[in-house]
Amino acid sequence: MIKAIRVVADDNFNITVDLEDGRTIRFEMNFIKSESGPVVDPLRQIFEFKKVFVRNGIVTWPSGYDIDPYFLVERGVPVDKDKTA
Repeated sequence: MIKAIRVVADDNFNITVDLEDGRTIRFEMNFIKSESGPVVDPLRQIFEFKKVFVRNGIVTWPSGYDIDPYFLVERGVPVDKDKTA
């Protein structure tokens, strides 16, 4: 089972997620601006988007929107920690 242990959102609607197995994934979420619904609408405001946190290994927002770590691994971009240091 893949679990997220840390998440950080930036001002460009991207999240960077550290996984329990040592990998780091960057995931671009600009698509959120064109979606609608009660759990998505608040996230179009950057101050709400940046309230992201990890709950039970899953990337989550206070509105109830969440992203499974398996999806992040499949669709996100691995971050090479050696190149970012």
